[in-house]
Amino acid sequence: MLTRRNLFKFAATFGLGAFAPRLEQLASGAAVESRQGQDPSSERALSQHEQSFLDLEWLENLKDDLDCVEVVASVASAFNMPASAEINLIRGSSHCPFCGEAGFHVSPESFRCRWCEAEGSAIECYARAEGLSQAEAALRLDALLQDGALKGRRPENAHAYRMLAEAARFYHALLCVRPEGAVARECLAEQGIAPSTIERFRLGYAPHDPDDLLSRHLVAEGYVIPKLLQTVRVNEAGEEKLIDRYGGGHLLIPICDQAGHSWGFMKRKLTSRQDSLQAGWTQDTLAVSERRLRRLIFPHPAWPQEFNRHQRVLITETPWEVVALHNAGIENAVYLFDCATDPIRLRTLLSVGQDFVCAFDAKGYRPATAFRFLERLERETRRLFVMDVPSRGGLLALLQSGRCQAVQNAMTHAIPFHQWIGA
Repeated sequence: MLTRRNLFKFAATFGLGAFAPRLEQLASGAAVESRQGQDPSSERALSQHEQSFLDLEWLENLKDDLDCVEVVASVASAFNMPASAEINLIRGSSHCPFCGEAGFHVSPESFRCRWCEAEGSAIECYARAEGLSQAEAALRLDALLQDGALKGRRPENAHAYRMLAEAARFYHALLCVRPEGAVARECLAEQGIAPSTIERFRLGYAPHDPDDLLSRHLVAEGYVIPKLLQTVRVNEAGEEKLIDRYGGGHLLIPICDQAGHSWGFMKRKLTSRQDSLQAGWTQDTLAVSERRLRRLIFPHPAWPQEFNRHQRVLITETPWEVVALHNAGIENAVYLFDCATDPIRLRTLLSVGQDFVCAFDAKGYRPATAFRFLERLERETRRLFVMDVPSRGGLLALLQSGRCQAVQNAMTHAIPFHQWIGA
């Protein structure tokens, strides 16, 4: 359990930047001078920080769409790689095209040679092979994807998010109008969740379903048997059956990126209309690449419109706190998923607000997972504030007792982190 004393000892002993480079170092050397897909209709000129951020986003998307195994195979012929070594690429290991030694490992995400220590993404591999800068290699690889000379993972990614988007629409309809969603509608009404909030977050419900309604719906919409959205259940007789992987009576919150593409769900099992929805949420994602998920926060901002949109951003412990706060009219709240220390995710967080507020209770009943991102910050701790919440119930207890005004007042009177830690 993170306490004020332990946090102070950690900061005093190691420094808050001991576990990661500064956030500005993450952005250095990766800006791409020219990018495809930039919106030419922007009404204002972007700042250097905003442009660098969008360049990084474009670069990460490109890495996500490339298949490093395919890129390595495409450049291998220039190094006279043996045919047997090319075949071994399928198994993920081969001779290094740069030093020639065995011990070269490649996956769709990255490559690494344990001898010459060449490593990186498909972009670094192509740049090294062709003698290009990373920016030039990125632009050329993007062109190869556009022209079809490289297949990459764009088709696979597009298929996944289109199918998940259709699943989200189906689950949303089940929640809103179908008889199977009655228990979820009653639970949300008991929580005081407005229809506009249900629509805003596209909340859905995956019922207890022995017939796999989702698969039948997707097949009717023209999809092949959607194994990505199925899991195996074994009955008492030992018989296996494919069922909806999100089914079982779960309330669902779609996980989306800035383009609105769906990459999975946060889910929470419902047992009755009186269920508290504060805890018990898990993530279930289908992204072909984990790189895309590392950049997401909930709700994910739209770039560049939401750069520094808020003066203060409240970091919540659960996704349901975000939903409840938005339902009460407090929109400057975000959830960092299961990993609050990922520097790529923090890059997104630091671009959406000026200051950040974490909730804390003096008795330590609150998990305080949001504080873990302090391990990844250095100078940015000056942007962190701390607000007190009730020991039992946390943010939602404060919201229920004093409505949105109580939460807003607590955020306004939050104290700077360094002042709080020395109190």
